[in-house]
Amino acid sequence: MFATADGTIDQALEREREACRCELRAIRVEQARLAQRQTELVRAADDRGDWRAAGCSSSAQWLAQISSSDHRTALRITRTSDALRSLPALDHALSTGTLTLDQVAAAAEYATPASDAELARIAVGKAPSEIALAARTIDPPTVKDDEELYEGRALSMTWTRGQRELVLRGRLPLEQGVVFEQAIWSIAKPQRAIDKEAGTVLEWQQSAADALVTLAWRGGAGDGGVRRSPTTLIVHLSDDQPPMLEGAGPISPETAERLVCDARRLAIKPSGRDLVHSRVGRCASYAQQRALHKRSQHCQYPGCTATRELEAHHVAPVELGGKTELGNLILLCPRHHKLLHDRRIRTGGSGEHPIFTHEAGRAITANQPHAPPR
Repeated sequence: MFATADGTIDQALEREREACRCELRAIRVEQARLAQRQTELVRAADDRGDWRAAGCSSSAQWLAQISSSDHRTALRITRTSDALRSLPALDHALSTGTLTLDQVAAAAEYATPASDAELARIAVGKAPSEIALAARTIDPPTVKDDEELYEGRALSMTWTRGQRELVLRGRLPLEQGVVFEQAIWSIAKPQRAIDKEAGTVLEWQQSAADALVTLAWRGGAGDGGVRRSPTTLIVHLSDDQPPMLEGAGPISPETAERLVCDARRLAIKPSGRDLVHSRVGRCASYAQQRALHKRSQHCQYPGCTATRELEAHHVAPVELGGKTELGNLILLCPRHHKLLHDRRIRTGGSGEHPIFTHEAGRAITANQPHAPPR
């Protein structure tokens, strides 16, 4: 038995890898076929009224019982199945395996017959949260949509374990969620840095819990009078897109008007000097940073949806003549920014359409398995 010489290709190993890839692709196609068939069966059963005949209160309850799944999953499937009646492009994308059931469910929640084809196209390779955001951008929310979110705000507090542990559950809409998230982040991040220097590494959930307690202790120190919140809310207003609350998503024009009523404004023109000039040669200006957030909304690394602590990166390095302009800037989260500068990944293209490659030269896309772990 001879060992494989350095630099040669182990043909047997390569055949095993190719067989593995082929089988995984075949499984994906079969899963897509089964998911699409499942939605067809659920629609047919709903039309016949099978859930009523079985004595169930809803189609979702009927599906949960016969499939031994939880009610939330069954409800998602029944709602998606019903929505696909009028969404042929999404239905076709599901049947071919172009989109998964989770992706289709995220798109179908907001899709209309008019936006069906566009959503089926842009949803490929995107996370469900990204798809939902894109759907609301195509079909902007109304003030009634915002009001429904506000009506759903809630916070429950329940003591468990013999009155020894308080369990919190809740939901906060739009700017309330952004304010709360920023407050927790601003407290937790510096404390985590201190803990790390001391050799203590906490889970993020633990740091967030500590930050919430700190926030509660500070809350009783009000001094009355007119006072500005230390939290900054940024609302993007433009003529060609719906109002966008940075850190959240699209909002109605009425909600945007209320939020910017007593706010400082920065006008950014598409060809304005602010976007092509930076007072500090390497650093993106404030106007450029805001424009980058409006354009990309999250880390531009394929498949990454991080929205916190994003950093501007020059596609063409300054040392090689790259300019600090929008066309040469992308947003990256700290992890992928570090990977890029560690030469584990490389980038090219333009700011709007960056191209990422692995250190070995292979292309990186949202569905590319050679991407470094996120």
